[in-house]
Amino acid sequence: MSDYGIVVHGGAGSLTPSSKSTISLRKRILVQAASVGYESLTKRGSSLDAIVEAIKVLEDSKVFNAGSGSSLTLEGKVTADAALMTGELRCGAIGCASIAKNPISLARQVMDRSDHVFFVGNEGLQKFADATGFRQEPLEPTNERLKQYKKNIRLMKKGAVKTWPKNYRLVKNYLQKNQLSPETSDTVGAVAVDSTSKVSAGVSTGGRWLKLPGRVGDSAVIGAGIYADDFAGAASATGAGEEIIRVCLSKTVCDLMRIGADAQTACEAAIDILTARRGYGTAGVIAVDRFGRFGSARNTEMLQCSFRFRSMRRSVAVVLPSENPPKQIKVSTDLTRLNF
Repeated sequence: MSDYGIVVHGGAGSLTPSSKSTISLRKRILVQAASVGYESLTKRGSSLDAIVEAIKVLEDSKVFNAGSGSSLTLEGKVTADAALMTGELRCGAIGCASIAKNPISLARQVMDRSDHVFFVGNEGLQKFADATGFRQEPLEPTNERLKQYKKNIRLMKKGAVKTWPKNYRLVKNYLQKNQLSPETSDTVGAVAVDSTSKVSAGVSTGGRWLKLPGRVGDSAVIGAGIYADDFAGAASATGAGEEIIRVCLSKTVCDLMRIGADAQTACEAAIDILTARRGYGTAGVIAVDRFGRFGSARNTEMLQCSFRFRSMRRSVAVVLPSENPPKQIKVSTDLTRLNF
């Protein structure tokens, strides 16, 4: 028997004082996201609908680095990236956007209403939104994000921020008049497999703190931040976008599942590849395979996840490094039972 369900992530990174103080809140929101996604999965049967609904919960929470809780650029602005992909290789992505309260919904418009895959920048997206009737709602930074921004700018001016060594040298004069901050990479994402073994993946983020204007990270890049293929599975990554792009992390996970690895083995192997090439503290990834098995792996201190499958009684959140993902049932890998 194959299983079906959803895995949601709220980002990979380190435990900071601010993240420790919100552990219980983060868990509640992750559980809510997985539960909402699973409910959508059971009612409509679509893995795509499930991940969109789950990610919208995280975007609206103002806790994770996505949607209303997005981090700020070097100039103190919000520019979001988001992407979706189904196992039929349908996909839509947006980069450097600030015209949608829920960037994941705008990415779906790109998938559903255009022949393109990737739109970058507000100018073109505004015209696209006008043409499709998509409601535009400016993304504004929260007070909490503004406080973080001011704190991090002060650190950047002192040379205490190590995240962007080349950028720091590049904009050193600029920093004499302005401000910055990089603590965690709370990108949010989800992967799901439905009762017909169709898979989908999605991701949404405000990007890394203090990124230069115009920077697009892995979340909007198909193959890096997400990938999905009904003949393999679906994966969604989080962490240092530049490093994730370099190894096409999500596509790597799916390639491993395509040649027979289960979701957990594929996640671990892909993270091992990333670690060997680019070092520790760079990323985490979640996945589901076409048989309903799920996986997650990281080379960071923590990877915030929640899981909800038919074989479970309830959604389970895993945030702390000491916590383990739920056990999964043994599922059938008989290809003749699958609907492709």
